[in-house]
Amino acid sequence: MHALVKNLGAVLGDDDDKVELVEPKTILEGVNNALVTEIAFEIGQADWKTAFISLTDNKAKRYSPPEDLVAKKTAQQTMRLDMCGLEYSTDDTFSFKFTSTRDGSSLVSSQGGNFLMLEKYVQLDLNLPSQRVYGLGERQREFNLEQGTWTMWANGQETPYDDGKGGKQTYGVHPFALVQSKDPKEFIGIFFRDSNAQSPVLVFNDDGSSTLSYITTGASLEIYFYFKGTAK
Repeated sequence: MHALVKNLGAVLGDDDDKVELVEPKTILEGVNNALVTEIAFEIGQADWKTAFISLTDNKAKRYSPPEDLVAKKTAQQTMRLDMCGLEYSTDDTFSFKFTSTRDGSSLVSSQGGNFLMLEKYVQLDLNLPSQRVYGLGERQREFNLEQGTWTMWANGQETPYDDGKGGKQTYGVHPFALVQSKDPKEFIGIFFRDSNAQSPVLVFNDDGSSTLSYITTGASLEIYFYFKGTAK
């Protein structure tokens, strides 16, 4: 599984100026990487500015980090999903969108993006409101992330400069992204509760937004979203 993530940069090409999202059709499926055909999902509101989404196989148990090692918030009955402007659809495929409760602008959206869950490969594309994205450490790199493949997998290697082509991460795994919204004072936090090898791909769009394609080598997909806050 490590090799899959480490070599993902090869799928993107070696051109420094060209970064493309992974096309799910290029990922092989078969007896050793079966397609998940029934997905169970849970959406919850932990507090007035924290929401979470969980996606897993409805037929087979998938790995989730033990709660005594990686704590997680749970849904509160006194909270409502519209507190973070959530919209979701299950018409053709599962998709969701969070909008600002102040002006209705999009904050995080999976609509129109790819979503694929296999036994050993998961991909979910998220559209973000800006190209000011930080986090997804640990790595030797400028604080702001540029376009590229930002691998996360505990590695005891030396700490080379991470050029965004994948496989140059260091030992720490911090699957948290901080994203500036269209309001320079407002930020969005995205936490991927995952201990598998991960290789998110970040691509900048022509309209000033960006797409974060979260890719991991299996397990359940558990994502926490934090809204209505500053970077601090």
